[in-house]
Amino acid sequence: MSLEPCKVCGVLNSSEEEICLSCGFPTKGRKRPVVFQIAAIILVLVFVIPLITTLLSLIKPQQETLPTNTKTSLKF
Repeated sequence: MSLEPCKVCGVLNSSEEEICLSCGFPTKGRKRPVVFQIAAIILVLVFVIPLITTLLSLIKPQQETLPTNTKTSLKF
């Protein structure tokens, strides 16, 4: 039985403990499934990409369309 420091608070805990007795954080760390990581990335992209494109369109000066000079001759 050895003592390992908690990754969050630094208190020494037994290597056999599942959670830190001081802060309650799991001693082995929290493993999140890949599905949650992919879902988080997709959510960030869904919100960030439209935000960036909106900001870029607001920052980019609007180019006004100038009417072309077409010579029209009026014949009476």
